[in-house]
Parts: sequence; C-alpha cells; structure tokens
Amino acid sequence: MSLLVRVFLVGVGLAPFVPALAQRWPAFAWLGRGLDAWFSFQCERDPARMLGFGAVCARCLGLYVGLGLGALAGRPRLASPRLELWLAGAALAMGLDVATEALGWRPSWAPLRLATGLALAYPAGVSVIAWLEGASGPGSRPRAPAQNP
Repeated sequence: MSLLVRVFLVGVGLAPFVPALAQRWPAFAWLGRGLDAWFSFQCERDPARMLGFGAVCARCLGLYVGLGLGALAGRPRLASPRLELWLAGAALAMGLDVATEALGWRPSWAPLRLATGLALAYPAGVSVIAWLEGASGPGSRPRAPAQNP
C-alpha cells in the first residue's frame, strides 16, 4: 500500500510539469488539458507569482513538488515532536510570507513562495510515507482483537 501511495504522491509532485510536456506529445494532450483545467481552478496563476515553468504559481509548485519529493525520499524519519516543530516552523514561515505580502510590506517574491511551499509540503510527504510504512510495514505489530463484554 505504501508503494502505491508513494507512486501517487510522486505523480502529484510531477503533475505541474505535465501540461507543458503534453503539448509535445499529442497522445497525452487530453491529460495535459485535464491537469491544466484543475490547476486553473485551484491556483490563481498570477503572472507576478509564477516562476516561468510549471502550470501553477510558485507556492503551489513548492507544495506539489515538496509533497512528491518528501514521498520519494521518505527521509529524514523524525520523531513526532521534531516533525511537528518542522511543520509548525514551515507553517509559520509561510504565514509570515503571506501576511507581509498581503499587508504590502514587501512585494511578491516567487523564490520565497517556492521555498515556503517546499518547506511545508516536504515533511508532509515524508510523514505520510512513514505513517503508512509504520502502520503496514514489516515491523508493525498486529492489532489486538476487540474484546467482547
């Protein structure tokens, strides 16, 4: 099961690049159009926030790619408190990025948006795979049967 989820998440990480690649191979144009429709629905695609590659803005690209890279690498395997600190720190950094840009304190900067997306999504991808492998891996303990009163 974890291999299937890992392959799916890596596919999610590659998805923002598919619409541009699908234009080169007519047999995959349907896939590119479908993904492009999804991305136009879920991402505002503001040109000032784009990097010039990928079908989404820089932050969304960081989220997609980070999730895929985290699932692919599956490392580092951190204990719960450290992983939670990493996720909280990344969420705080992203929140500060969003707030300072929204308040007009600084202009939008695509590399920072990409970095905050990667920093948040990478550990999420790692933790999904770690949880699946821990829940169904060779070292997992079977659950005790339910007791009837």
